Amino acid sequence: MKPTRVLIAGAGIAGLTAAHELAERGYLVTVVEALAAPGGKSRSIPVEGSATTGQQDLPGEHGFRFFPGFYRHIPDTMARIPCMLADGSYGSVADNLAHTSRTLALSKKGRWEVPNQLRSSSRDAASLLSFLYDLFVGSGVDVPREDMLHYVRCVFTMLTSSDERRFGEFENISAWDYFQAPSRSEAYQKYVINAVTRTLVACRAADMSARSNVVVGMQLLSDIYRSCADRVLNGPTSEVWITPWVTHLQHLGVEFIQGVSVANVLWNEADNTARALQLSDGTELTADHFILALPLEALQAISNEDMLARAPSLAKLDELKTEWMNGILFYLGQDIELNHGHTIFLDAPWALTSLCQQRFWPRGLAQYGDGTVRGILSVCISDFDAPGDYIRKPAKDCTPAEIQEEVWQQILAHLAPADRAELEAAVVIACSIDPSLRWTAHGMQNDAPLFVNTAGSWAARPDVDIGISNLLVAGDFVRTGTDVATMESANESARKAVNRILAQTGSSAQPCQIFAIEEPQALTPLKVIDRLRFEAGLPHLLDLVPVFSGETIAWLGGMTSRVAEYSVKAGDIVRQLGWDQRLPEFESKAMRFINNLSRGVAPVSKWASTAPNSKSGTAEAQANASGVNTLINDVVGAINDKALADDLDKLRTRLISALDQTDKHFREYGTSHQRHLIDGVLADSLFQSGKRLRASCALLCSMLMRRFLSEEAVQVAIITESIHAATLLHDDIIDEADQRRGHPTAWKKYGVGAGVLAGNLLVSRAVRSLYRIGYNGLADDLFEVIESMIAAESDQLSGRRNLEACEQDYLRIIDGKTAGLFAWSCRAGATVGGCNAATVTATAQFGRHMGLAFQLIDDILDLAPDTNDTGKTRYTDLSTGLLTYPLLLARQRDPQGFDKLAASGFANAVEVSAWLVTNEALEDTRAEAARQIAMGVEALLPVRHSAAKAALIELARASTKRLR
Repeated sequence: MKPTRVLIAGAGIAGLTAAHELAERGYLVTVVEALAAPGGKSRSIPVEGSATTGQQDLPGEHGFRFFPGFYRHIPDTMARIPCMLADGSYGSVADNLAHTSRTLALSKKGRWEVPNQLRSSSRDAASLLSFLYDLFVGSGVDVPREDMLHYVRCVFTMLTSSDERRFGEFENISAWDYFQAPSRSEAYQKYVINAVTRTLVACRAADMSARSNVVVGMQLLSDIYRSCADRVLNGPTSEVWITPWVTHLQHLGVEFIQGVSVANVLWNEADNTARALQLSDGTELTADHFILALPLEALQAISNEDMLARAPSLAKLDELKTEWMNGILFYLGQDIELNHGHTIFLDAPWALTSLCQQRFWPRGLAQYGDGTVRGILSVCISDFDAPGDYIRKPAKDCTPAEIQEEVWQQILAHLAPADRAELEAAVVIACSIDPSLRWTAHGMQNDAPLFVNTAGSWAARPDVDIGISNLLVAGDFVRTGTDVATMESANESARKAVNRILAQTGSSAQPCQIFAIEEPQALTPLKVIDRLRFEAGLPHLLDLVPVFSGETIAWLGGMTSRVAEYSVKAGDIVRQLGWDQRLPEFESKAMRFINNLSRGVAPVSKWASTAPNSKSGTAEAQANASGVNTLINDVVGAINDKALADDLDKLRTRLISALDQTDKHFREYGTSHQRHLIDGVLADSLFQSGKRLRASCALLCSMLMRRFLSEEAVQVAIITESIHAATLLHDDIIDEADQRRGHPTAWKKYGVGAGVLAGNLLVSRAVRSLYRIGYNGLADDLFEVIESMIAAESDQLSGRRNLEACEQDYLRIIDGKTAGLFAWSCRAGATVGGCNAATVTATAQFGRHMGLAFQLIDDILDLAPDTNDTGKTRYTDLSTGLLTYPLLLARQRDPQGFDKLAASGFANAVEVSAWLVTNEALEDTRAEAARQIAMGVEALLPVRHSAAKAALIELARASTKRLR
C-alpha cells in the first residue's frame, strides 16, 4: 500500500510534534517553515557577530523556556528524542530538564519565596488553600486579610465548579471582574490580580478569561505538591532540545523545507478537499493530508474568503487577541545567583520576570562570545504599554538602549542592598533584545506576538478539525485541555491532529496519548453537584456562605478530606440521595416563591422541612451503609434545599421590604395633599399595587454583585414603577378601558384631561429623581426609552384595523412599547448596583426578552376563553381593532376563518377565543413567550451565579405562567 503523505506548514512546537508522531507511525512527512531555522518562538536566536574565532555566538532567546510540572505532553515527547548529555553519555532530551528550587517575588516593600517542590506527601485541597493564604498574607505586600480571603474563596469556587459553570459562566467574564478587583484594595489589584496574571501569561487581568486564569494558576500551585512547579533547560533551547529533535526527525525520514512560507491553500473543487499548499515562491506542494501548524497571525493571513467559506469554524480567528511577551538578555562578566529559579518583580510597570540561566547550565559559558561571559540574566517583558518608572515611556515607544536602561533600573529598584551591589558589580558585557522586535519608520513591530485567552475567546477558537476532511490546524490557539497558549498546548493540539489523521486513514497504529489536566480528585463530588445546580439555574455553594473566613477554609479542608476518605463516586451520591430528582421540585417551589413575592407568603425556609421520599428502600439502606448520610451531614450540608431556601428567604425579605418602600412612597405621594384634581388621580392609581415586576427586576439586578440593597436601587424601583404607572394612565385613555386592577380607570372617574396630566407629572418627577441621585446617563437613556414608547404607541394607533399587519410588525411595536422599559429597569438596577459593563449589557438583554414575553402573555390573557378576574377590561385589543400576536398566528393557519371574523369586526369575542384555541394560537403564543424567556436566560450566562440571579431567572419563568 502506498504510504500516506502529510504536509505540515510550520516548524514550531506544534509542527515538530505532528511530524514526530506521524513519522514514528510510518507516514511520509514534509515540514515547510518560513524561518531559516526550526523551533518557532521556542528556538534559540544567537547574537549575530558576538563570537570571536573558534567560539559560538552568544545564545539569545525569544524568552526563557519554562516547563511547569503540569506539562506532560512536552516531557513525553522529549523522552523520545535521543541526544548526548553534558557529561558525554547518551540519554534523551527530557534529561536536559533541570529542576529549580524556588520562585522569588520581590516588591519595593519586601520579598517572599515559594518553594517549587515540597518534600511532603500531603496533596489535599485544604493544605493547598492554607499554603495559598500564607503565601500572600505573609508576604509583606500589605494585602488586606479580607481581600486575600476573598481571593481564596474565588479560587476554591472555581476549583469546585463544574465544567458547565466554568464554560457557561466564568469563561465569559474577566479575571479582573471575577475576583472583584475594582471594589478591593490597590495592593490586592496590583500584587495579587495583575501581577499573578501578567507573570502567568502575557495578558492583562482585565482581559483574561477568569476560567483560564484560575484553572492554570491552580495547576502551577498544585505542581508544588505533585512534582516541581518550575523546570528549565540546562542549555540554550536549540542546542539541548530543538537541534537534537530535528536530527531525530530527519533520521525518521522527515523532510524540511525552510525559508519559505505558505501563501495559500489550493482546493479540489469536486469534493472540497485541500489539493496543495502554494508557497511564497510560487511552488505548489501536494499531499494526502495537510496540517496548518502556523502561528495565529500567519493562519489569519492566509484565511481568505474562499478558505473561510469552506471552513466556517475559522471565521472568528480575527476575534482572537495577541499580546507581547519578549525577552532581553544581559550577558554579565560575573556569575550571580539572584535566585535558584524565576524571580517576579511585582512593582515593575513592565511586568518583569527573570532567570539566572547559567545556574542551570553544566557546560558553562566559556565557549560563547569572547569567553568572558560568566552569567546570563534573562528577563521577560510582559507589559509593553505601561510607562516605565525611569524613561517614563511605554516599552513600545522606547529605543533598544532605552529598553535596556529601563529594565535594568526596574530590576535594581526591587533588590536589597546586598543583591543590588552584586548585580551592579557584574559588569554588563553585552545585551540582546529578542530580534522578533523590530524598529521601523512606523514604530516598534513584533513578529512573534502571543495568543492570550481573553474572556469569551473559547467560542472563537477552532478545533483541530475545521470541517475539511484532509486539512487540520494545530497550534497554541487551538482548543485543548491545556487551554492557555503554551508549548504544552501546541504539542497537545498536534497530537489531536495526528489522531484525526490516524482515524481518517484507518491506521492500526496506537493513537497519540492525550493527557488530561489533573485536579484534586477529592473535589469531584462537589463538581458533579455543582453541575446539577448550574443546570437548574442555581448559584454555586460558596455564594450561599455569607462570611468567608479562616474557619471556613478549615471547614472546607475537613470537608474535602472527608470526601476523599469516603471515596464515594459523585454520581452514586447524587442518585442515592435523590438530588437529581429533587432539583426540579425545588425549581417549581422557587417559581411559587417568586410569583408570590409581594404577597407575604409563608417563609421559603419551610420548604426544607419537606422530608425526602421515605420509600427509597434499598437505596436508602445502601446510603446508610456506605456512610453517605454522615457525609452529607458533615460535608455537603450547605447544598441541600434548606441552605438555598434560607438564602432565598433573606433575599425575599429584602425584596419585600424594598417593594413595601415603593408602595409606601406611592401611597404617601398620592394622599399627602390633594390640592387639585391630578392628586386624586395619583392617589387612586398609585395606591392600586400591581405585580411590580419591573421594580423587582431592578432590585434583583442591583444585587447581582452585591448582597445588599442600596437606597439608589430602591429609588430606581420607584422610578421605573412611576414610568409604568404613567403609561397605564395613558394606555387606558387610548384603549378606552373601563377597569384597571379591578377598579374604575382614572379617565372614567376623573376625565381624560386629568389622566393625561397625571401621567405627564409622573414622568417628569421620575426623570428628575434620576438626575437628583446623580445618574444623568440613566436619565438620558430613559428619555430614549420614553420616546421609543411614544413612537411604538403611535405606530400601534395608526395600525389599528390594519388587516395586513404581520408578526414582525407587532413584535417591533411591543419591543418599543413594553420591552424597552423592562430592559431599562434591569440595566438601571445593575448600574446603580455597581455591576461591570458586561453584566449591565446582559441584564438589559434579559429585560428586553422578559418584556416581550410579558406582553405576549398579556395578549393571551386578553383573548383566552378561560381567563378570569384579570382586573382589567377584557377584549380591549379586539374592540379597538388591534391584531395581537395570537390573532396574527391564527390568521396564518386559517386565513378564511380570519376573514370571516374580520368581516364582523371581531364582534363576537367568545367566538374569536374559541377560534384561537382551535388553531392553537394561544398555546403557541405562550410557547413564544417561553422562548423569549429562554433567550433572556441565555443572555445572563456571562453573569456570575448568585441568589439574585437565580431569583431573577425564576421571576422571568414565573411571569409566563401568570393568570392575570
